[in-house]
Amino acid sequence: MLLALELGFLIDPRTARAEEPSAASERARGGSKEQLASRLSELITKSQVGGAMGVVVADAWSGERLFTLTPTTPRNPASNMKLVTAATVLKELGAEHRLRTTLSGSVGPGGRLPRLVLRGEGDPSLAFEDLLAMAGRLADYGVREVDEIVVDGSYFDDRILPPAYEQQPREIAAFRAPVAAVSVDRNAYELRVAPGPAVDAPASILLRCPDYFALEANVGTTATGTPAIVAEQKPQGDKLALKLSGTMPFNLRGVGYERRIESPLPYAGACLKAALRAQQIGGALAVRVGGAEAGQPTLITHESPPVGVLLQRVGKLSDNFYAEMLLKVVGAESAHRPGSSVLGLARAEALLRGAGAQPGAYTLVNGSGLFKGGALTPDLLVRLLAHVYRDPTLRPEYLAQLAVGGKDGTLSGRLTDLAHPRVVRAKTGTLDDVVALSGYVLGPSPERALAFSILVNGVSGKQWMARDLADNLVRALVAHLYP
Repeated sequence: MLLALELGFLIDPRTARAEEPSAASERARGGSKEQLASRLSELITKSQVGGAMGVVVADAWSGERLFTLTPTTPRNPASNMKLVTAATVLKELGAEHRLRTTLSGSVGPGGRLPRLVLRGEGDPSLAFEDLLAMAGRLADYGVREVDEIVVDGSYFDDRILPPAYEQQPREIAAFRAPVAAVSVDRNAYELRVAPGPAVDAPASILLRCPDYFALEANVGTTATGTPAIVAEQKPQGDKLALKLSGTMPFNLRGVGYERRIESPLPYAGACLKAALRAQQIGGALAVRVGGAEAGQPTLITHESPPVGVLLQRVGKLSDNFYAEMLLKVVGAESAHRPGSSVLGLARAEALLRGAGAQPGAYTLVNGSGLFKGGALTPDLLVRLLAHVYRDPTLRPEYLAQLAVGGKDGTLSGRLTDLAHPRVVRAKTGTLDDVVALSGYVLGPSPERALAFSILVNGVSGKQWMARDLADNLVRALVAHLYP
C-alpha cells in the first residue's frame, strides 16, 4: 500500500484494464509539460498497482525533468541494471572491440601435437560450431593427433558464479549459467532424449560434448503416452554426474532440455575434444585446466562479432550470461587481467559518477540485475540515459542494442499499437516482485527525445498491472512528442 499512501488513491484494481488508453486517445492529448505531468499522474492513480514506484521523465538532450515520482529512492532495477552494464561496456571497450579465442601449440612430425592450448578472452558467443571450425582448420594444417588439451581461463579470475547467483544454489536453468574466460554455448548443455529403436528398448540420450558427463540412464521406450523424464545432476570432479530415469513414447521424435553446466573450463575442453574427433583428429586427447606455456605459437584465432553486436543480446534479449561475461571483460581490460565482476563494477561506478550519480543512489552487485541486492534510483537511470544520449560516440550503438517497442526483443509483444513505430527504445526488467521499464522515446529530431525510467517493486502477483501501467505511461510520452 506504499504507493496508495504516496498518491492518496484507492481504486478497485479490477477496473485497471478497462481504463487503459488507446494509442489514438493518447495521440489526441499531447500538450504542454504541465499537461504531460497531469496525464502521467492520472494514469498512475487509476492503475492501483500498489507496491513502491519511482518514475522519472526528462528531456534527453537538456536533462530537464518533466515528471518525477519518488525519484531518489533506490529500488531493485531487475534487468534495468543491464542499461548500466551496456553503457559501461561501450564506454570501456568500444563498439568495434572483438574477443579472441585461440588454439596454440607446436606441431611435431607426422602431424602430432603434444599439447594444444585453448585460450579465451571471455567471448560469450563462442559456440561448439566455432570449435568445430577451428578443429577443421587444424586438420587442414596437417594435425592428426593431439596428446593433451589444456584449457587456459586465466583471462578471468576463478570465480565462476557472478555475485548474488548463490541466492538460488539449486537452480540449474540456463539463465543462471556460470561464467569463464573460455565458455562454450553460453555454458549450457542441451539434453535430448529420443525413443529407442523399438518399444521397451532403452531410449537414446544425446549430448553434444559427452566426455564431460558421467551418465547413468534408465529411460525406457513406451508405445504411447507423454514424455516423463527425471534428470538429476551434480558436480563430480571436473565432470557432471547426470542421472536419468523415466519413459519416452515411441511415437514422438524426442524432447530437449537446456540446463546449466557446473564447470565451464573442463566443459570447454570436452567440447574441443568432441570437435577434434569430429574432424578425424585422434590421439589421447586428455583434458586439463591450466595455463599457456611461453613460446607456444598461435595456430588458430577465432574472433567474436564486434561488442556493439554482442550487446544486442544484452539489451534486446536481456541475456544474463552475456551481461556478466562482458562485465568481466571490462574488468580484464581495465586492470590488465584477470578480469573480475568487482573490477568491471568499479568501471560502472566510474561511469555513473561521471553521469552525476549522487551518494546513495546505487548499489551495484552484478552486471545482469539478477536476484536481490542491487539498487538504482530512477533519477540515476535517467541521468545515465541522458548522459549516453548526449555522447555521439555512444548513442548510436547504445540505441541499437535496446529493444524496439512493438518490434523486437523483450518488447516485441508490447506497445504494438503505436502510430509512430520504432520510436520507443527501452530495456525491460522483471523479477518475482519487480517490474521495470527504462529507455527513450525518440522525437521527430535528435534534439527532441525523452529519457524515462519506471521502477516498481513489491508487486508480486500484480506484475501484469505494473507492466500495463508502464506501457500506458510510455504511450503518453509518445503522444506528448507526436500530438
